[in-house]
Amino acid sequence: MTSTDHSPVADHSDLQRRTIGVLFGSSIPARAAMTLTFTVAGLAIRDMLSSDRLAGLSTVAITVGTAVASGWLSSLMLRSGRNPGLRSGYAVATGGALIGALGIELGNIFVFLTGLLLFGVGQGATNLSRYAAADLATEATRAKAISTVVFASAFGAVFGPMATGWLGRIAESAGLDELTGPVIGSAGLFAFAGITIWLFLRPDPLVVIGGLNNQQPADKPAANMSMSAAASVVWANPLARLAALALVISQAVMVMVMAMTPLHMDAHGHSTGWIGLVISAHTAGMFLFAPVGGYVSDAIGRIPTILSGAAILTISTVVTALAGEAPRVLMFPGLFLLGLGWSFAMVAGSALLTESVATSDRVAVQGAADIATSLASGSGALASGFVFDMAGFHILSMIGTACAGILIVLSFVRLRLNQGGSGGLAST
Repeated sequence: MTSTDHSPVADHSDLQRRTIGVLFGSSIPARAAMTLTFTVAGLAIRDMLSSDRLAGLSTVAITVGTAVASGWLSSLMLRSGRNPGLRSGYAVATGGALIGALGIELGNIFVFLTGLLLFGVGQGATNLSRYAAADLATEATRAKAISTVVFASAFGAVFGPMATGWLGRIAESAGLDELTGPVIGSAGLFAFAGITIWLFLRPDPLVVIGGLNNQQPADKPAANMSMSAAASVVWANPLARLAALALVISQAVMVMVMAMTPLHMDAHGHSTGWIGLVISAHTAGMFLFAPVGGYVSDAIGRIPTILSGAAILTISTVVTALAGEAPRVLMFPGLFLLGLGWSFAMVAGSALLTESVATSDRVAVQGAADIATSLASGSGALASGFVFDMAGFHILSMIGTACAGILIVLSFVRLRLNQGGSGGLAST
């Protein structure tokens, strides 16, 4: 590992606890907003277009918004801090959810996708909040700090989809489309998350560690680097490169399979309630066990944890490949393990990425990695709709198995190189 973290530990311990608490509290409603709309977005597009083939457009729109937000919000954070960046992202997402709800009511695919594009900015903000947790953390506790914020998302992610049924009934009782209710609920949840950040994320952790552009010495222009320059920094560093690839591959595998799960289950007669419960199981795997991933990452190392996450992803996609008729006995464990493998790879990858580059480069590098992750996610989601429609859910899952296998090979090779050439730094 590189020794690039110069933040005082003792002076920041109380502030770190407060920061984690605020991020914990804001991540719950933000993640609930995401999962609420995700659960119904593909179904809404299916209804508008009378076809499953382009149902993945919902995930594409959200992830494109996330990708744009990753660059924009990272630049804003470099100029002004984590608080302005996060609250701005949640404000845009609130408006996007309302536009999306209007699109459903009008039956207009273009209005709906525009809303989802803006809605994706909220996902970008939620993703970047994990790095705010790492700002004041020490190297020994960085994965734990990241995983704590990810764990907070579990509450919103698990219980959010469970609310789709009654929010839909409320919407219907008001004369609206059933699918409009969850999307309007998402708007309120994002607004609550933004207000929480605005009021309580003070002092700003990025300001405290001197991470803003105007706090950098004049002879260190790296803080002003573009996203393309940040990507070059990542690619030139073997550890940062593995970390970024772990984030990209695990996200792509997870999204490809998850995006088509509601359609696969719906095609085999499962109700919206059962679909919501399976998505809840999946998001429980993503977020509820994140502290386990953080503990494992801090205890045995980043690369072994990434390797473990890739192995879990492989098992999960094998299970879903066998779920041709969408039996619940396979869909529940398959989607749960899909989320768990993603969680391990994401927590360890985020920690490895943060500590593998200089402090002055971190925010730009984090933004570049999240852009790449979002673009891969969007591409996978779009392709998944075509694969699902033309070949089936089992073939889609097998593609996920192959991608997870690539991550196993990459992480295993890097682990062996570290052990052989760096004095056995397996814990890197």
